[in-house]
Amino acid sequence: MKFKNIKKDPKKKSPAKKTGDSGKISQFPNIYRRITERGVLQKLPKLTFSLPLQPKLKKYLVIFTAMAIFVVIIILTVGIAFFSVKVYQNYQAITQINMQRQQIQDKINFWQSIADKYEGYKDAYFQMAILDYNLGNFKKAKLENQKALTLDPNFEDAKNLNAVLNGK
Repeated sequence: MKFKNIKKDPKKKSPAKKTGDSGKISQFPNIYRRITERGVLQKLPKLTFSLPLQPKLKKYLVIFTAMAIFVVIIILTVGIAFFSVKVYQNYQAITQINMQRQQIQDKINFWQSIADKYEGYKDAYFQMAILDYNLGNFKKAKLENQKALTLDPNFEDAKNLNAVLNGK
C-alpha cells in the first residue's frame, strides 16, 4: 500500500548503494557486527556426557567396560615391550654366537693351510680337532685327531681328546 499524500523531502538524500571492488552493487547490509569468540562460546550449549534415561547400573557398566579395556591395553603394551626386549637380547646372543663361530672357522682355515704346507705337523691336526670339537663337528674332530695320533702315537693331548670323542 502506497501513501499518496506523503511527499519526499528534497533535503534527504537516498542512501547510496555501495559497490564492491568489482564495481557491482553489494547485496550485504550496511550494518556489520563482529561476533567474538567469547560471545560465540557463551551462546553454545554446554556439551556433557550423560545417560539421562538409563539406570545407574548401566552407567557403572559403561565405566567398568572402559576401565577394563584400558587395563587390557596397558597389559598388552607392557607385554609387547617385554617381548621386544627379549627378542633383542636373543638377536644379540645369536649375533655373538655367529661371530664366535666365524672366528673358530677362520682358525680352522689357518690350521688347515699349515697342515697342507707341512704334512707331518701333528699339532695342526690336533688344533683343528679341538676347534671342530668346539663347533660340534665330532666326526670331523675324530678324523683329525686320528691323523694326529697316526703321526705321533704317544701324543698325550691327542689321546685325552680321543677318549672324550669316543665318549660322545
